[in-house]
Amino acid sequence: MKGFFALSGGESELKGAPEIVKLLPLGHVSTKKGDFEVDEESFKAMKAQMQQHGVDIVIDYEHQTLKDIQAPAGGWIKELMLQDGAIAAKVEWTDTARQYLKNKEYRYLSPVVLVNKDNRATMLHSAALTNTPAIDGMFPIINSVGLEDYEDDNKEGGNKKMNELLKKIAALLGLGEEATEEEVMQKLGEALNEAKRLKEAASQKQSEEEGKVVANKVVCGLLGLEAGAKTDDVAAAIMALKQPKGFVPETELRALKEKIERKEADDAVLVALKAGKIAAAQKDWATEYALKDPDGFKAFVEKAPQVVPMGEIGVEPDGGKAPQQTSEETLKICKILGVSEEDIKKYFGKDDK
Repeated sequence: MKGFFALSGGESELKGAPEIVKLLPLGHVSTKKGDFEVDEESFKAMKAQMQQHGVDIVIDYEHQTLKDIQAPAGGWIKELMLQDGAIAAKVEWTDTARQYLKNKEYRYLSPVVLVNKDNRATMLHSAALTNTPAIDGMFPIINSVGLEDYEDDNKEGGNKKMNELLKKIAALLGLGEEATEEEVMQKLGEALNEAKRLKEAASQKQSEEEGKVVANKVVCGLLGLEAGAKTDDVAAAIMALKQPKGFVPETELRALKEKIERKEADDAVLVALKAGKIAAAQKDWATEYALKDPDGFKAFVEKAPQVVPMGEIGVEPDGGKAPQQTSEETLKICKILGVSEEDIKKYFGKDDK
């Protein structure tokens, strides 16, 4: 027995289990989720959709197909047609659905359509037996021809919001709205890596700058300059340290020191000779002693007895020999000290005549 139906905002009231069911009226359709248009273009798009996919459209219970749960079919839409100013469907019901309808346990048929940007229904996703029209996604209005957008809008958490977020992220990354999720994530990863690299470079540069500042403060302090002194001032101060005013090279300084030490030793030996503390034959030994240990030689001279009588060993200031004659007594003393007759002649000007 063929049933009949009544349309109310896109809802079909069923009586019995009709073979032909009207789904959508042509014209303006109002629902609690929004309004849209249904026309012959809508019918052609839906019919082409079925032919393209080559599958029947499911009629489930309470839109369970949209909720990612087990959704047993109550029937199958086998064919679409235009009938009495509406898009109608030829339906093949399951035995369970037939029984529900016979027992009046379900009363309404609610189609799920997708709407394009022109607000025209262009795709029939599914239909559902329901007793609560406009609840659980009754007549979903989606400004897109993609089924994924509708399903996302009905999932808990709202992946549709995530899609909007991806679009915003894509715009920030310089990508268009048509960019895929993979492209957005790749670009985002590149941006994050670049940000990390720049942060590390900035941190390293800051550390280097801090190190330079500390070094400059220390260097400036050692050079007697104020912190933050100009490079030219620092360089000038360092050069002044390397070659200060009156600077004497190390080799010249060493030679000068040796010359002074030699003169001091010669003077000390001359004083000892004049004091008669050493004999002329001991001059070389005394000079070497005075060079190696000036203080020790000075102490030796102070404690040493007079071994050469004053006036008999004449030593001129320049270390030359005195013209006076040497007495026999002096010769004896020199002999005792190990001074040879040749040394006496050499240092005292005494000949053996």
